[in-house]
Amino acid sequence: MDVKEAVKDKSQYKDIVGYFRESDALGTDRLVLLIDTIELMSEEIFEHYKALQVIFKGMVSEILERREQEGSFDFLTDSQKSQFSYALQKAGKLRVLLWEKYERYDRELTGKGR
Repeated sequence: MDVKEAVKDKSQYKDIVGYFRESDALGTDRLVLLIDTIELMSEEIFEHYKALQVIFKGMVSEILERREQEGSFDFLTDSQKSQFSYALQKAGKLRVLLWEKYERYDRELTGKGR
């Protein structure tokens, strides 16, 4: 499914939510696609918009749980760290996540503020 194309048609929002729900992939590239999709979606169809936010938050939580278990983000490649940072920053800007709660993780990912 070309999600970025499908998001232009509000009648496909249910399919988009299903696409992300059914995905087993927990990759940071999937997280980037999801936050970019949320940005493009209309909030008018709140049920589907909110569902994508819940999926996004769940994916972020899984990555952060692993970070807590391992003590760092070393399980991510540099590219994945950049993608995760991008997703966190954009989610903060879009108010999908409360930035103040996640900012420290972004600083850790980017090496700023150490």
